[in-house]
Parts: sequence; structure tokens; C-alpha cells
Amino acid sequence: MEDITTPREKILKKVRSGLLNKFPTHFGDVELETELYKFSESDHAVAFAKHFTAMGGGFVYCHNAFDFHENLIIWMEKRGIKFLLVSDPDLKREMQNLGLPLAESPQEHPGQTAALLASEALMARNGGIVFSSSTTQRDLLNCVETVAVMGNLSRMADDMKHILVLLKNRYGEKLPSLISFIQGPSSGQNAGVRKELILFLINDKA
Repeated sequence: MEDITTPREKILKKVRSGLLNKFPTHFGDVELETELYKFSESDHAVAFAKHFTAMGGGFVYCHNAFDFHENLIIWMEKRGIKFLLVSDPDLKREMQNLGLPLAESPQEHPGQTAALLASEALMARNGGIVFSSSTTQRDLLNCVETVAVMGNLSRMADDMKHILVLLKNRYGEKLPSLISFIQGPSSGQNAGVRKELILFLINDKA
């Protein structure tokens, strides 16, 4: 019988399988400083999800932007989140177009506000999220208990060297003045404030 499973369904199936089933690494003897080993596109999502959730992060795979909007709203309802703090201009307009209420500061609606951030890149090898001062106000990472992150599959990279290539392709030689990196709710400066970190990974390559 012909397999009619779409590529994005295959990726989602692998992500779910990777989260449910633990298995030994097949690359224990690989020299990580070389360029010999690279993840395939679908394995990127699987590797990232395994590392990120192991560090206590929440992970939601989204088939497309519409799926992201739907999952974000469902998550907000379940968490009792009424307002979003958004610093990235494009993401802010997107949320306004959806009709979601935005807060100007975390003190405005305490306990009902979450930060929604746009990541610059995602590191598959260790489940790390990269932010920059061009899209994210530094304080938003640390001023609220709940942080949601929007990430794109097209911005996934194997390691930091590949992430720097992504950043240079986007900004040229004028890189953002500050680049920060977190792996889970407990990582980063003042992370004691942050109790939940969830990533919505959008398949923007479908």
C-alpha cells in the first residue's frame, strides 16, 4: 500500500516518538569539533525536543503559523494567561491581529501575564534557544514566571558555529549588541523567577 503520510506528519511522528522512547546515542565516538556530523532536517526537531524537555522545557510542534496561533491560545487558556508581553515588533503585530490582549509591563496584570518571545535560532545539539537584543528585551526573559517562545524550523542549526552563520546571513557584519542563550526554565540570569519555559516550534518549511 502506498504511504500517503505527508513530510510534516512524519516529522511530528518522529518528535513524539523521540520524546516517548529513550534510546542510546548512535554517535558516541563522533568528534564534535569537526563538520562531519550534521542532523537531517527531521532529526533536528527530534534532537532539539529531547534535549529541551530534558532540561524542563515545554515543547509544542506546530505544523504552520495557523497551528501555532491555535496552540498558543489553547495553552493560554489552560494556564490562565490573559495578557502577553511582546517586544518583537513583527510578533507584536501578529498577536494584535489575532486580537490577543497585550500588557505593557509585568506589573500591570501580575499572575496573568506571560512573556512571548521570538527566538533568533535553535540549537539541535543541546536544546538551546538563542535570543538577541534586536528582537527581545533582556528583562522579559527574567521578569515573569511564564515565558513562551516562538521558534522556526528554518532557524534550527546543529551547533553554535552554524547559528553564527544564520545570524550573519540575517544581520550581515552588524550583529546585535547582545546575544543570549538559554536551555530551560532554570537557565540564564535570574532564572529563579522563571518557572515555565515553553517553545512553539513552527514548521515554516512545509
